[in-house]
Amino acid sequence: MVDATKPKRTRTNVKQSKFGCFTCKARRIKCDEGKPACQRCLISKRECQGYPRGAYPDSDSTASTTLSLVSASSSPSDSSSSQSPSATIISTLRSLAFNPYSLSSPFVDLGCKVLVQSPRRARNNVEQTFWSCTVPQLAQSIPSVRAAIEAFGTSYSEYVLRGTSPRPGFETTKRYSQALRLVQQDLVTLPNGPIPCVVACLFLGFVEALQQRLNKALVHLQGTFSLMMSLTDKQLLAEVDTDSLVLLLKKLDLHVATYAVSHPPNLPMKPFVMGEVLQSYPPDGSLFKILHSSYHFTAKAFRYKYTSRRTIPPELLIEQGRQLANLKQWLSLNEIPATSNTESHESLIVLRSQCLAALVNTATILEPRETVYDCYGPEFEEIITSIGALLLSKSLQGAPRRKNSDWLPSFVPEMGIIHPLYFTAKKYRSPFWRRKALSLILKSGKEGPWCAETEGSLIAALINAEEGTFDKESLHLVHTLDQSPACIPEEKRFSHVWASDPESENGECTYNTRKRYTRTMIYRCRDVEAFMRDRKGQIPRGIPWVDPELCEIDHEWWIGREEPLEIIFSVGEGAA
Repeated sequence: MVDATKPKRTRTNVKQSKFGCFTCKARRIKCDEGKPACQRCLISKRECQGYPRGAYPDSDSTASTTLSLVSASSSPSDSSSSQSPSATIISTLRSLAFNPYSLSSPFVDLGCKVLVQSPRRARNNVEQTFWSCTVPQLAQSIPSVRAAIEAFGTSYSEYVLRGTSPRPGFETTKRYSQALRLVQQDLVTLPNGPIPCVVACLFLGFVEALQQRLNKALVHLQGTFSLMMSLTDKQLLAEVDTDSLVLLLKKLDLHVATYAVSHPPNLPMKPFVMGEVLQSYPPDGSLFKILHSSYHFTAKAFRYKYTSRRTIPPELLIEQGRQLANLKQWLSLNEIPATSNTESHESLIVLRSQCLAALVNTATILEPRETVYDCYGPEFEEIITSIGALLLSKSLQGAPRRKNSDWLPSFVPEMGIIHPLYFTAKKYRSPFWRRKALSLILKSGKEGPWCAETEGSLIAALINAEEGTFDKESLHLVHTLDQSPACIPEEKRFSHVWASDPESENGECTYNTRKRYTRTMIYRCRDVEAFMRDRKGQIPRGIPWVDPELCEIDHEWWIGREEPLEIIFSVGEGAA
């Protein structure tokens, strides 16, 4: 008879580990912990999503072979004569000998060089390899991708480097038209699979973003989303690491939610279980699921920001609490290690900054008073100090390179550091801290639609409107300024500010600055307390300063100012 009290046997001769890769954890199988990618993932033709922090030092990651957005399912033995040309093109691109600068067109060279030289920000290893190796290789192989990157390089030359062409934009338009025609032809039959078309569409969007034609850029981004969601042929997706590609598209999609007022992300929100997300995904994968959900919520809740509390649906308040709990849980599990090597944690620093900005935005989305942001000083100050330390570390290591004639202003397609810094400088009214944030913005180059020159000049205009004056010299004298945000009362604070294009993207850019956003728009409520008591304060509004009944500016309760946007900062200003 079996003794029921006998203790359960456990394995004592097997080393136990908690450092298996995220993919094996999600599959609930034992990981062999091979570096940089475990053999179980390679054998099963899955992407190894990496290891939790502590499994092996961050510094080793630079020496490891990273995986591409294109699946590692093609081994040398698979490269037989039966393999289609498209599968060969879309195979994993790991050649360390590949030189992205060896392309013949100077504008293709320039476009690839910008992506390779630009900072990593929040990219993971897969995305870093994608932009620096896969994309240049596709430019050599696929005419439509090559044409799109050439148009991007031309746009960068004319609108960022500001070449001396007497007709700025002419060369960009010519190459853009050629690329658009080739991409349209490829979209009919997808002769090389979906990845080249996705890449080409993204670069056409980047061309428009550099010209500040953001509505047209959004059309290309939405086209990319439609292409991916319409693919039902499993053979077309067999060689594609769809999880990594979807994560990249989510990072690009959040530009829509952060740059526009109360606009939800384009990609649909999918419900998830928080515990499973944190266990099964690396930090950036879990965060962007949380951020996507958070910005879908804030877009929905924004309509009630300037309404009486009793008109807010109870389910919105419950959802707000859930979103805040998710953001706080991610932050608690992804602390920045205490180390002197700040640059080795660049991705985590950027991710935390994005999470902190989303946390403050979510917490205040139903609060009409601007003074409520004063309560989030620690979060705002962490954004500034952590990014400041990161940029200082990078500038010290990159100073000799930056002095070279081949150094280029950066362009990062994904979410980076400009949005957290811009949000901080806009909402945290401490004269000391907001100028520190502005100084950091000026070192940040371009990130998707975000432009250091435009956003920096916009913050300067806002400071001038709220404080009564702004001097560029004050950026170097911040230690003499008041650190308390309470020095600016509620009645002087503008709640909404943005730059606008008077020509609605149809006119020409200014010759000197190559900018289309030439007007500053700022709005504030005349009296928040009285407005909340008024009948109009009981009606949800999609745009706070527009009367929903009359569909026109509500001048009774809102003060608006429109004035020229003076670009007072130039490319590279503030860079170390």
